[in-house]
Amino acid sequence: MTDSLGNSREYRLFLPDKDKSPLPLLVYFHGVVSPGFKTIPGLREYTGSPIEETGWIPFCRARRIALLVPEARYEYTFLKQTSKGWLTEKEMDGVEKIIDAVVAEYPIDKGRIFLAGISAGAVFSHFLANHRPAFYSAIVSHSQAYVSERNEVLAPAVPGPQFGIVFCYNIGDYEQLIGFCVKSEEIYRRAGYRTVLLPDLPPQGHAWSGENNARFWKLLQRLGRREAPKT
Repeated sequence: MTDSLGNSREYRLFLPDKDKSPLPLLVYFHGVVSPGFKTIPGLREYTGSPIEETGWIPFCRARRIALLVPEARYEYTFLKQTSKGWLTEKEMDGVEKIIDAVVAEYPIDKGRIFLAGISAGAVFSHFLANHRPAFYSAIVSHSQAYVSERNEVLAPAVPGPQFGIVFCYNIGDYEQLIGFCVKSEEIYRRAGYRTVLLPDLPPQGHAWSGENNARFWKLLQRLGRREAPKT
């Protein structure tokens, strides 16, 4: 897969056992990652929640959910460390091409395509969803929200209802990020979107925990239901 900048894009796809019935698709985005964070006292335990730490792999396999994990391609400096996250303008084209290729090649239910991300991955999920609001059913916005590079909380691109949004944050999460989630949920809801806000989830701090996945998945199904077109 090659993006508009000419760079090869990588991804991992976890498929359940083969079956002819269409599969729901969950696309996951981790937070900012950097080996240099280990040198910062407050971030030594922070990992960015890679897919292996989320519990999504066994969860999706057991429930016949296709799980897609694009790899972040572009580096930038964050907290004076070389990092990888999701630079919207550079990452958008390549990630959309990855998603479209998987949807075209495998038996994916086009009415059940979901995004999930934590921190920077949550922000990127919002940009993806707002770029093609009719394409996605719902997203999990974990510990971040729809904000610009200047930390401005943004309004949805088009009025709702479009995709649903599960906003959530952990016990003891960063106060600024909690504020973004609360404000963004209100903005989406007032714009007519289907939303829910889950505060103070386990674990303590800023990380994804697999113990919340069943709840997330149930809400994604409910919030992602679209009304049938009127005839």
